[in-house]
Formats: sequence, C-alpha cells, structure tokens
Amino acid sequence: MRKEIPMDILFIGHVAKDINRTTQKTVTVPGGGVFYGSIAAQRLGAKCEVITKCSINDRSLYDEMISTGVQVLFLESETTTTIENLYPTGNPDDRISRVLSLGKRFERRDIEGISCERIILSALWYGEFPEELIEFVRERGEILAADAQGFLRNVVDNGQLRYQDWKDKGKYLKFFDVFKVDNNEAFVLTGERDLKEACRKIQGMGTKIVLATHKDGVYAFDGESFYEARFLPYSLEGRTGRGDTCLSTFITALDDLRKAVELAAEVTSKKMQYPGPYKG
Repeated sequence: MRKEIPMDILFIGHVAKDINRTTQKTVTVPGGGVFYGSIAAQRLGAKCEVITKCSINDRSLYDEMISTGVQVLFLESETTTTIENLYPTGNPDDRISRVLSLGKRFERRDIEGISCERIILSALWYGEFPEELIEFVRERGEILAADAQGFLRNVVDNGQLRYQDWKDKGKYLKFFDVFKVDNNEAFVLTGERDLKEACRKIQGMGTKIVLATHKDGVYAFDGESFYEARFLPYSLEGRTGRGDTCLSTFITALDDLRKAVELAAEVTSKKMQYPGPYKG
C-alpha cells in the first residue's frame, strides 16, 4: 500500500446521524459518504476537503473527520440528515432505511467557487444534490465520481427510503468518470440481476468506469475489462460505510485500475472488521 497519494479530493454531501440496528445491538454514529470516504482517503495520504450541511448542534459528531486532517466546510442547515438503518439478517446488502430528519439541499451558490482535481458526490438521498448541478460541478474537476444512492434513494411516505430508478440517468451518467453501485442499485438501474451484465449496461449509458460492490468483493468495469478483488471475512457491525470507503479508496489509486480495485478491497476489508471509519 502506498504511503503517500499526492492529490486533492473534494467530497460534497451531507454528513448523517446514523442509527444502526443489527440483530445484536443499536448504536448511533456519524455516517454518510463524506464521513467514511474522506477519513479513509485522508488516512491513505490524500488531501481531503468536505462541503457538507448539518445542524450546528450536531457538528461534534464529526470531530474524527476534522482530527484526521480533513478540511470541513459546514454550510447552514437547521436540521441534520438522520437515518435509521436496520440490518435484519446476516447479509450486509439487506438494509432497511428510514429518514428521521433531512438537512438542507445543496444549491448552486454552495459550490460556485469550487475547484479540485478529483470530486466525489456522496449524497444520501435523491434531491440532496440536485441533478441539474452535475454538469456545473463536472467542469470544476478533472475526475468526477458519485455513489448511486444519491440518485436512486428516494424519501417516500413516513420517511421510508425507497430505491427507484433514476429517470434522467441517460442524460447525466455521461458526466461521471466513476459511478459506484452495489447489487441492489445495479438492479434498480438496469433490471438485470447479474451484476457484471448490469455493469455493462450502466457503462453503456455513458459513465466511463462502473465500480460495483457485492457481498464478496468489488468489480470495476471500463467498457473493455473487468478488474476484480475479493473482500476478506468481515463483521456485519462494520458493514456501514463499506461502499463509501471502497469508492474513495478506489479514487485515490485510479491511475491504475487493477491496483485501484485491489487497494479498495484491501482497505474496505480492514474497515469492515470494526464499526466506524477506516483506522489506517
């Protein structure tokens, strides 16, 4: 594993107050892609910045992000996105999520002055980062990546988070260099149960590279070849933040896809040995 990764990465998205319930216990922890992803990349040697929104009363939840060296810009929001995650079985892809409160959506003025080598959109719910801003942010970085959940996970009746197909995927996927999915998200986007075939279809919609996690490991598909690596055995308690850690680690090593996939699987496996973000 490289000790230094000379690049800047900007994460845009809400931090979350996560209430995680497994069959063993319930814990309340900070979460979201910008939390898990930025800490992992920072501990790998990248220089990370975060633009996020949460209530001023909840900022202490994110002290670990700041103490790791991540530069955080907290934008105004009266509320914090708070999500209850239920894992009813031993399969980490079986997750039932419910929103208890939502932070304020991002607006163009929030990202007007940004510029960064690599940018990751890590929204928690559809509409948090409005899709009409994707092309605008695309112009402000050399590499643009995103997690599918921010465009598929809709807040519906009684705060339930329900995955629904992205109506305008054909219009916007072309702006992404890397688009990350898991088994369920790939199926929602394509209707295809076979993950590799789903990756082919998503890549064919315009994104350059599809990064896909599943219970045993990770794939990357660039339109020509699949690059694969397996996870080591892990604990269900460490499942939250799996995809976020995988995506951010992959982005740090993107210049070599084979090494990027291997590093992503290695770091994600280590992170899933314990709850919370990657410890280094």
